[in-house]
Amino acid sequence: MSEVVYVTNKSGKDLVIDYCYADYVFPVNKTIEVSVKLAKHIFGYMDDDKEKYLIALGLIRFHSELEQATKRLALYEITESPPVKNSSLPSAVGVVPLRVEKHAGGKVIARAA
Repeated sequence: MSEVVYVTNKSGKDLVIDYCYADYVFPVNKTIEVSVKLAKHIFGYMDDDKEKYLIALGLIRFHSELEQATKRLALYEITESPPVKNSSLPSAVGVVPLRVEKHAGGKVIARAA
């Protein structure tokens, strides 16, 4: 097992956590490299009982909210290897760019295809 993991925040909201007198920021749709110890402390990485982590993150107040809060915690994806960048970009083969015409006034007018 590696000593670092990669956390990707897909929750739609930045997360800022204070841990050992340092602020850790998890911006939306960004992958952050953190230690396994930090991931265990904040997200309950490799711990089956997530309830105490949900309470610490403020995702749950009542036991009846456990299922929804667990789904929200799953929006923080933790992997042992960094994600592959640009792997899901669509192919541009066969795509025709729009024609752009310029007029004397300097304005650019794009035509719909």
